[in-house]
Amino acid sequence: MKKISYWSVAATMATAVAVQAFTVPTQAQDIDQAQVLERLMDLEAEIKLLKEQLTAAKDETAKTKKIAQKAAKTAGKAKKSAVKAIANADKIRPNSWHMAGYADVGIEVSDGENPGTFTSGKFNPAFHFQYKDWVLFESELEITTTIDGETEMEVEYSQLDFLLNDNMTLVAGKFLSPVGQFQERLHPSWINRLTNPPAGFAHGGIQPIGEVGLMLRGGKMLGDKLFTYSLAVGNGPRAEHDGVEVEGFGRDNNKNKAISGRVAFFPLDDLEIGGSFLAAKVKPETEEPAAGGHDEGAAEVEEMEVAALSQGKYNLWGADFAYTKGNWNVRGEYLSSKLKGLGSEEDITGNNFSTLTWEAWYAQAAYRMSGVTDSDFVDKLEPVVRYGQYSSKGDLELREAISEKRFNVGMNYWLSSSVVVKGAVEFRNYLAATREDDTRLQLQLSYGF
Repeated sequence: MKKISYWSVAATMATAVAVQAFTVPTQAQDIDQAQVLERLMDLEAEIKLLKEQLTAAKDETAKTKKIAQKAAKTAGKAKKSAVKAIANADKIRPNSWHMAGYADVGIEVSDGENPGTFTSGKFNPAFHFQYKDWVLFESELEITTTIDGETEMEVEYSQLDFLLNDNMTLVAGKFLSPVGQFQERLHPSWINRLTNPPAGFAHGGIQPIGEVGLMLRGGKMLGDKLFTYSLAVGNGPRAEHDGVEVEGFGRDNNKNKAISGRVAFFPLDDLEIGGSFLAAKVKPETEEPAAGGHDEGAAEVEEMEVAALSQGKYNLWGADFAYTKGNWNVRGEYLSSKLKGLGSEEDITGNNFSTLTWEAWYAQAAYRMSGVTDSDFVDKLEPVVRYGQYSSKGDLELREAISEKRFNVGMNYWLSSSVVVKGAVEFRNYLAATREDDTRLQLQLSYGF
C-alpha cells in the first residue's frame, strides 16, 4: 500500500485555502460593480427627467411672459381708450342729472275741534343737474291738494351750488334756511320719524323755512374734529298779521338784508352740536291795493305813512344736537326770537307791536329694533317719542292762538330703507281756554325715491 505523504496533504490544503481566499473577494467586487452601474443608470434617468422638466418650465415661462406682455399692451390700449372716452364725454356730454323726492298719504282721526279725515299727502319731486364738478342745480317742488280740492304747487328751493373746493360751496337762489336742522334735514316725510313736524317748526312757525339770496357753506377738519358752517345773506322776513313770516320771499320790501347762519362741530363721531342765528330789520306791514286800481292813491298814502314808522329789529338764535349711533336716533332743538320796535304802539293796520317773543323746542328719540331678536318683523320696527312746546309773549291774542304743548308717541314699520308705515298718537294741550285739547290718531305711508 502506498503511503500517504503528510507534506502532500498539507500542500493540497494550503492550495485550496489560497484558491478560496482569492475567489471570495473577486465575487464581492463583481456585486459592488453591478450595484454602482444600476445606481448610475438611475441617476442618469433622474437627470434626464429634470432636464425635461426644466425645458418644460422654460417653455411655460416664455408663454407666460408673452401672455403678460400681451395683457400689458391690451391694458395700455384700454387705458388710452378710457381716457379718450372721458375726454369725449366731457366734450359731448358734460352734464349729468338725477331725480329724487318723496310722497305720502295718510289718515288722521281726532276727538277735538278737527274732524277725522283722509289726507292726500303731497308729492315732492326734486331735480339735480350737475355740470362736471363745477356747479350743481337743484330744485324741489311741493304739489299738494288743498282743503277745497284744488292743486297747489310751490317751489321749496331752487338753487345753484358752485363747488369752489372740497371745503366750500357757494349757494345762490332760493334755498332751505340754514337756521336749525329740522327744515333743512328732516322735513321730508320719509325722513321725519313722525307724521308731522314739531310745534313751531313748520310753515307759520318760528323756524325759518327758506331764504332767497347767497349762502357760503362747507366743513373743515380741525385736528381730529369736524366743524361745519353756513353763512347766508338774503331778503329776510316780513311782518304779517300774526307776527313775522320767515318763508323765503322772492323780493325784498326794504333795503336791509337778513344775515343768518349755523355753525356745528362733532365732539364725537356720532354726536353733532350746533348753534344758529338770524338778524334782520322788518318793515311794518302794508295793505295790498284793491283790484282794479281804485285804491291806488290811498295805497300810496298808506305806503308813505308806513315808511315814516320805524322798522323793527328781529333777532333769532337757537341750539340743536343730534346723536345717531347704531340703532339710536336722538335729537333736540331750541329756537328763540324777538321782534322789537316795529312801528308805533298801534300802527295804521290796527296791530299792537310791542315787543314780541317766540319760543319753540322739542326733544325726540327713536330706536330701530334691528338685531334685537331673530324675528324679521321685529327688525323692521322703530318706536319713537317726541315732546315739544311752542309759545309767544307780548300779545295776548297771538299767545293764545299759537301756544301749545305737544306729545307724540309712535311706531314705524320699515318696508324698505325708504318706505315706511307710520302710526302715532298725538296729544295737544292748548294754553287758550277757548281751545279744546286734542288727541289725534295718525297713520301715514311715506315713500322716498
